Amino acid sequence: MDYEIIINKNKCIKNEELPKKLVAIGKNEHPTISFENETDDILLEETAALFFIKMMNDFNSSHINKLIPDSGYRTIERQKRLLKYYYDRDGEEAFSYVAPPRSSEHHTGLAIDIALIINGKYTDDITGEEEEIIDLQSICYKYGYILRYPKGKEEITGYKYEPWHFRFVGLNLAKRIHESGLTLEEIKQLKYVKKLK
Repeated sequence: MDYEIIINKNKCIKNEELPKKLVAIGKNEHPTISFENETDDILLEETAALFFIKMMNDFNSSHINKLIPDSGYRTIERQKRLLKYYYDRDGEEAFSYVAPPRSSEHHTGLAIDIALIINGKYTDDITGEEEEIIDLQSICYKYGYILRYPKGKEEITGYKYEPWHFRFVGLNLAKRIHESGLTLEEIKQLKYVKKLK
């Protein structure tokens, strides 16, 4: 699998780019929306799952409030239903925070949304000001993950700041992104320009 793949509003995922092997990393015990015929398993691509589990185990052993996986791999059909649900609720505004089918990183099995257990209570209302989220953003590269939609990069990524959305890109690329402060789009553009020279 191409761990550097970019999927966004301008580049839809192709069938051959869909993940071949998915691994359950937990259960969605706090679903915001329930859809029929969908598993409660939270899934990630096999390698991304191994690194994610290691990251969560290391992280949660040193923090009082715990991080948990909230949303991983999504089928294209599930994304359609998700968008319809929010479109019916919020109209056109839904397109500002829900990716259209085939343009969501969740189709890759490499993206994971994080929630928190604070004082024993679940919350997915993540602002980016939480100590745990700040800490995770600063160390996730050590496990091959990046904060995918950082603050101030909305024009480049096409999405608002999402402090809860992390993406597996592999150890080497995650370190480069962390050290440079660039987004995945910017790093890929640099690689493309270098190839042209």
